Amino acid sequence: MTKTITSILVLSLGLFPLQLMAGKLDSYFAGVKTIEAGFTQTMVTGTTREQVSKGRLYVVSPDKFRLDYLEPYSQIYIADGKQLISYDQDLEQVIIKPQGEVLTNTPAMVLSNPKRLETDYTVESQGKWDGQNWYLLTPKRQDTNFEQIRLAFKDKQLLHMELKDSFGQFSRLTFTNMKYNSSIPAKTFTFTPPDGVDIIQE
Repeated sequence: MTKTITSILVLSLGLFPLQLMAGKLDSYFAGVKTIEAGFTQTMVTGTTREQVSKGRLYVVSPDKFRLDYLEPYSQIYIADGKQLISYDQDLEQVIIKPQGEVLTNTPAMVLSNPKRLETDYTVESQGKWDGQNWYLLTPKRQDTNFEQIRLAFKDKQLLHMELKDSFGQFSRLTFTNMKYNSSIPAKTFTFTPPDGVDIIQE
């Protein structure tokens, strides 16, 4: 299996799209300061081969998140509000770059800073399917790797995030055991590189 970490979304379900104000989608995130959940990510490449990975997500609004990929490879992504840190255990490599605009128009920031929805995306309601309320997000900016993002909610909780990137790859994140407003320790967003790894500062 080729090691690839990527993000996701556009699933053509044939649902009739209704133009919706972003505030409607914002209501799902109203009062949410932190998110903690497990996830399974399924990615389909151009060859239709599926790659499945599992991990855990931590978010603190407005600009912090952590993705821990646990299976089948160990990789960590941390945005601490100032910089983005990525660690690949197999490559023994840490890359550090300013957070700045790198994450502004990415799916991760949809969760960590939902107040930017109306600014950064055109939001459409795709109605209800299989008991889930679906929303389509199309980036307003051109300098993004993602063509579309879809979010599915059930019982007021985020269940799926799907993405389609500019390379034709499709991914779906399915969240489990999602907790809103749980206490997430500050140390979750700190990282000390292991001894002997290569550190690349950009």
